[in-house]
Amino acid sequence: MNDIRPPRSLRWRLPLIAACVVLSAVFAFAPGLLPASQHETMRGMAAGMASVFAVVLLVLAVPAARRTYFQLLETRESGCARDRRVAWLSWAAVALYVATLVLARWAVPHAATPATVIGLGVLPLLAMGLYTAAMVLHLRQLDELMRKIEMESWAWAALVVAQAYFAAWVLLKAGVVHVDASNALLWLGVWLLIVRTGFYVRLMRKYL
Repeated sequence: MNDIRPPRSLRWRLPLIAACVVLSAVFAFAPGLLPASQHETMRGMAAGMASVFAVVLLVLAVPAARRTYFQLLETRESGCARDRRVAWLSWAAVALYVATLVLARWAVPHAATPATVIGLGVLPLLAMGLYTAAMVLHLRQLDELMRKIEMESWAWAALVVAQAYFAAWVLLKAGVVHVDASNALLWLGVWLLIVRTGFYVRLMRKYL
């Protein structure tokens, strides 16, 4: 991995993801830290973050993919240098999404008032709006080729994940598999990011 100098953002990305995986795994498997009913949620979160971590490590293990990934990070770093609103909006959306998960699981009582339910329902919509604004700003800063790669990777990811979820629904109705709907929805964003990253690297190698 010494053929190309790692971008600055990689120096904190990997330790941060690894720390999140370890922390959520500790809360999921260490008895007494959380009620037993919450362990399954934390295990799902740990598994999702561990999957992202494994995909990144797999990309870094392949020289050609590693060069493409470093080029991607350098492009994003230069983009953030031009307009830091993209980073601020993205992190605000992530913070709201995490807050929604925490409040929905642990802070909201079972007999919540309508105002509480409405307030909790607004949080993911606000997070979606902030992330959409960040993506629009990011796309406006890209040239035509990079914008094509960005949009095409998200389109392929949406198509593949949608088809996979439809196949899982058919198997579920046929009684072949048993899927927890809440966990499947929780994993939806994770699978979109993983599949989108794979297509992004493939398209970067194809066009650049």
